[in-house]
Amino acid sequence: MKIRFTLLLLLLSSVAFTQRMIFYVADTKGNCYGVGKGLCLQVKEKPDEPYALFYSGIEGFSYEEGYHYKLEVMRVKKERPPADGSAYNYYLINILNKERSKNYTLKNIPIPDQLSFSLVRISKSGKMEMIDNMLVPNISFDKKNGRISGKAGCNRYFGKVSFDQQRIFISGVGSTQMACTDMEIESLYLKHLTAVNRYQLSGNNLQLFRDQELLLQFIIPEN
Repeated sequence: MKIRFTLLLLLLSSVAFTQRMIFYVADTKGNCYGVGKGLCLQVKEKPDEPYALFYSGIEGFSYEEGYHYKLEVMRVKKERPPADGSAYNYYLINILNKERSKNYTLKNIPIPDQLSFSLVRISKSGKMEMIDNMLVPNISFDKKNGRISGKAGCNRYFGKVSFDQQRIFISGVGSTQMACTDMEIESLYLKHLTAVNRYQLSGNNLQLFRDQELLLQFIIPEN
């Protein structure tokens, strides 16, 4: 009886620290306030409320500017929240609706030349997963000569690239032929590179899509 009561207390305490919520996310980001802040999501919990800046991230959510979202998220209270940060972590449960904004004008932001972008997430079986390998793939663009190059993980690679507004076309990808113990991410990465046809650049975040499907997400590492 005592064990059963203890388990019930643990269950109730865990429920008290989690909450399912509905978020409405705006089609553009807003300027965050504070030192080192960039762009933040604009979020509200009810359709008739004004949007507010959202300083926390939503784990598992890949935001694409120009779309309105309705999300189901899980809010989890941190065990030791920082004094100057959010007391909660947020996790995506489901995208309930994604609708292109009628008023949004797509910004044609060119990809920076001769900068190395590091891969942070990759699509595996239709789900974006974080890169936790020691050998992180990267990519740099030589737009003058229409070339890309970088490390796919174990091997170096190269290829051709062309742009048309927000469209991107990568072809002729080749690589060195060193054998490593784990080639799964490298093989998938090179496969995705030749499949992408659209990009979106926001701040230091580069996303490569196949139509509406996000395949690769990069960042410019901080020096």
